[in-house]
Amino acid sequence: MTNRLKRRYSQAFLMNDGRKSQVVLFDESRLDIIIQPKLYASELLDLVASHCQLKEKLYFGLGFMDETHNFVWLQGEKRVLDHELAKKAELLVFYLAIKFYVDTIRLLRDVQTMELFYLNARRLVYQGHLQCDTDTVLKLAAIVLQATHGDFASEQKTKDGLKKLPLIPTYTLQEHPSIEYCEQNVISQYGKLSGTSRGQAIVNYMSIIERQKTYGIHYFDVKDKKSMPWWLGLSPSGLAVYDKADKTSPRKIFKWNAVENVYYRDKRFSIEVRGYKRFGGTMLGNDELYLRNVKESLVCRDDVLVYARYRTVEVSNIEVHTYFTSTEQLTKCIWSMAIDQHRFHLDCRRSLNHHSTAGSISEIATRLSKSTTSLPESLDSGLTHSCSSHSFTSLSGSTYGLTVEKSDSLRAERDMYRALKARRDVLQESLQKKTEELKLLCVKEAELTGKLPDDLPLCPGEPPPVVRRRVGTAFCLSVKNVQDADQLSNDLSKLELEVELQDKITAAASQLASDRSVAKFVRKQRKQSYVRALEK
Repeated sequence: MTNRLKRRYSQAFLMNDGRKSQVVLFDESRLDIIIQPKLYASELLDLVASHCQLKEKLYFGLGFMDETHNFVWLQGEKRVLDHELAKKAELLVFYLAIKFYVDTIRLLRDVQTMELFYLNARRLVYQGHLQCDTDTVLKLAAIVLQATHGDFASEQKTKDGLKKLPLIPTYTLQEHPSIEYCEQNVISQYGKLSGTSRGQAIVNYMSIIERQKTYGIHYFDVKDKKSMPWWLGLSPSGLAVYDKADKTSPRKIFKWNAVENVYYRDKRFSIEVRGYKRFGGTMLGNDELYLRNVKESLVCRDDVLVYARYRTVEVSNIEVHTYFTSTEQLTKCIWSMAIDQHRFHLDCRRSLNHHSTAGSISEIATRLSKSTTSLPESLDSGLTHSCSSHSFTSLSGSTYGLTVEKSDSLRAERDMYRALKARRDVLQESLQKKTEELKLLCVKEAELTGKLPDDLPLCPGEPPPVVRRRVGTAFCLSVKNVQDADQLSNDLSKLELEVELQDKITAAASQLASDRSVAKFVRKQRKQSYVRALEK
């Protein structure tokens, strides 16, 4: 399938009715997408991955910022609009982010994925989510300049590059009295990197990032039972609890092999951790059930050497650690994230023995150096690619041409099938609503006319509805009295018109009172109305 066909399909799918949204990519560019009511989060991720030409989609996910400014991940098996999104917002904003991290980019196979990991690390460093010391931040900024602009040219161009690229976080600037100090430090280190290729610079950047303590951890704002604030960190290695002011040194660590269960209820998230208690003592009887270690020794008791055998018993116990969040949606997001991270941990451990790396560091650097610096073309009006004020490195590799490989074609066809299926469900739901409205109108018409219309929509085998014709109470006045009503000259003509009108009302009330198809109390009320009309 060619890229042109993909664009036509995306445009036809995205221009239908739904909620307007934007997906923010790693380079801050945005995709304008119309979210259909029955579109699942996994299908939305497939659509974004198809546009960005991602081959290793399993590492990525989509999320949004909730009303409490917490990042919430979209659940793949859930419809997008079923999440607790901002109901009054005219535009929904989602973010493409990395959900599962690897220890090194050597475990990644596609150059596209490596570049996205690099762009994600740059964004996290600038936003302060990935904390580094000042020297490391300035060194990373110099490496980014080398990867983006090549060798050092002049101080003025370097300063202009620092102003255009968001590289130095706010907390680093606050630690120093002036911006000039940071600029001069970056310029000094930038000049030492001359001759480093773009690919090698990216590899060097990621090598530093992967050694940081906060890399690969997703932090969530929680509180304990005493309302003390903490950070709860989730990663493929396990869960950890951090002080609110320090994300680098965990207070508690729960490895996945020690976690028995995780569950949530309302705003409470609980972790069941398996622990051990050790007891020592003399072995008595034949109790071998809890025996783990037996030691033999000579013990001096009352100046007598006694031969004794000691054992160490390990009794497992379950410890429950409970934390609270601000919203139930965030609690469910933490629980789902923990389940996914544990599953990813198990999958990585199973495939560790036969997992092939992308090659040596030099080979990866060469492949990254050959990648292009342009994003995929935008999809006309249906899928708009709006560039931001900052210029970033590329998302697409040079290996992608006008045609894609067979596996990519199959993946694109599968994405198209899912999208068209979702669109079909939307149209069927709309058709069903219109059919029900038409059937209701036909029944009302039958109640007035006593006959069902021929265009009454019925399902195959469905019997026609039984309708009860309403009692006819319509009447008309004589033409003479109505014409003379405009030119009434005396009280007698007025009285004649009132008498005739009251006579018609009485006749209509009599018909309603004689209707036996209504309830008894209704007939009684109608009979009383008829008597009042007759007396009048």
